[in-house]
Amino acid sequence: MTKTSVRIGAYEIDDAELHSGKEGKTLTIPCKSDPDLCMQLDAWDEQTSIPAQMGGATSELYRQDYDKTADAWVMRVE
Repeated sequence: MTKTSVRIGAYEIDDAELHSGKEGKTLTIPCKSDPDLCMQLDAWDEQTSIPAQMGGATSELYRQDYDKTADAWVMRVE
């Protein structure tokens, strides 16, 4: 796990967590960071790509799962 900053449109999250595993990369976005962004993510489906800036590079994010325990969205990074 690596703490990272991510920019999605006008939203900037400074405490996202980037995970790398056998199944690829995921990004965890805590809802406490920006409740408005979390409401936006809730409205999108799993097939909607979301352009994001992480570490100076552009990535596509896809909604994967909502972690109720951590109150965070888990996004697949492509």
